[in-house]
Amino acid sequence: MAEKRADWLEPPLWWKKWRPLRWLAGAAVVALVYAWLSEDSEKPTAAPAEVAAPSAPAPHVAPPQEAAISTVARESAPTPAVTTAAAAVPAAPSEPTHPAEEAFIYEEDEAPPAADSELAAFTRVEPDPVRLLGSYKSYMGVDEVVYGLEQAGFKPIVESHHTAVPAGVPPRALDVVTVHQFRHWGVQGQLELQFFNDRLYQTEFEPEDPERYLAAQRRELPQLARQRSGRAELIDGHLRIASSLDLAVSEIGRKLRTRPFILWQDRRLIRQRDEWDRRFAAAIAR
Repeated sequence: MAEKRADWLEPPLWWKKWRPLRWLAGAAVVALVYAWLSEDSEKPTAAPAEVAAPSAPAPHVAPPQEAAISTVARESAPTPAVTTAAAAVPAAPSEPTHPAEEAFIYEEDEAPPAADSELAAFTRVEPDPVRLLGSYKSYMGVDEVVYGLEQAGFKPIVESHHTAVPAGVPPRALDVVTVHQFRHWGVQGQLELQFFNDRLYQTEFEPEDPERYLAAQRRELPQLARQRSGRAELIDGHLRIASSLDLAVSEIGRKLRTRPFILWQDRRLIRQRDEWDRRFAAAIAR
């Protein structure tokens, strides 16, 4: 018996029961999946690195290939390991670089020879002394002078002032030898000889009769001219001669009680004595 439908648009009962469109849609999906899988299986698969064509230049890589790739990645990083490895194996230098510097430093640190050292300069005896009073010459030693005076019958008085200095500071030894009743140019007086580091640098004579001695001075040293200050001075190379006799015998000099004297000096030793005082006296006093 034919099925009765309320509406002509309503599907028949078998259609509702079996729903063929759903099966058709599912079959279509299955067909598409099957076709897609079939296409993938037909595509050629890339051969691994180990089975590559023999013409490839790359050598065979051992199994720990990932570690090698990681190392290459690290080498391409901003802090390249390749540079560090190259620096770790320095090339053998053709010439040593340090001996020259070491020799230069050695020359700086090495003390100069004793003959040229500062200590030797303050005790050196020059080969060209100057003539002072009488037969005395600069750079004569204390013992030599004292011995000669004693042999001549005098009784010299020696006063010594030797400053204690630390290491590296030149010595400072001052000695004064005084002789009473010494005669020079026929006039008796007092002779004083001064030494710096055992080197005679000054002889000074104070006459008992200044006027008589002034006459002898003008006779023996006519080039020793009087200056405006009343004193006379003569410089000849390393020698300096100074006299206060002209001023001492004058009326002004008598009122001022000017001490009459004449002295001979070696200017080199005077400068050296003053240089020692300027450079080292303050350090010693502290």
